[in-house]
Amino acid sequence: MRWLCSVGLVILLASGGCDKKDDAGAAPAPAASVSAAPVASTAPEDAGEEAGPKPLVMPERPIPRPQTTVGSGMPIEVQQKAIAYMVAMRAPRIDDPAADEAYATDLAAKLKPIILAMDSGADKAKMNRVEVIAKGRQIDLLMAGGCDDKTPMRAVVTRAGIPLAILASRGVLVVRCNDARIQCLQSTRDPEDVLCTTAPRHK
Repeated sequence: MRWLCSVGLVILLASGGCDKKDDAGAAPAPAASVSAAPVASTAPEDAGEEAGPKPLVMPERPIPRPQTTVGSGMPIEVQQKAIAYMVAMRAPRIDDPAADEAYATDLAAKLKPIILAMDSGADKAKMNRVEVIAKGRQIDLLMAGGCDDKTPMRAVVTRAGIPLAILASRGVLVVRCNDARIQCLQSTRDPEDVLCTTAPRHK
């Protein structure tokens, strides 16, 4: 069942094809309803403005809060829900700010020395880095060791001193850490929303 987590990781690292794009010349279209499926709405922004902001409707969480980790030994249905949930965590909705790649790049540079200091792995000099994903929708904290459900919050909020709400206002929706054992996604929309899965790094 571990392959499911790897599939989820590949999906999460895909480029930001789900981001909204402005289309000023297009005629207004009816607002798309928000479903539980992990796919971002592609309705034009002017349609969203007419209908008002859409509420965030997430897929069913694979495990109840405050639990945070879906292990490789859990049922396949739970792991499938985890993959869908993690994709939805990063998927932009119609009322999210546009991705600010320049801001995300600057943030990544600030986080690099912080994550290096937090890395407990023997190969951190080789494996440790910070990457901007999907033009700024996601920040990846790649480590040799030390990733857990508190790592993204400790790196961004505690050590860098940046509230998650600021990241959300600049279009960064997820901060993810990943080491030799697991990955953990921290939502910036909801500070209490963290989900981890077994997902060892391969590079």
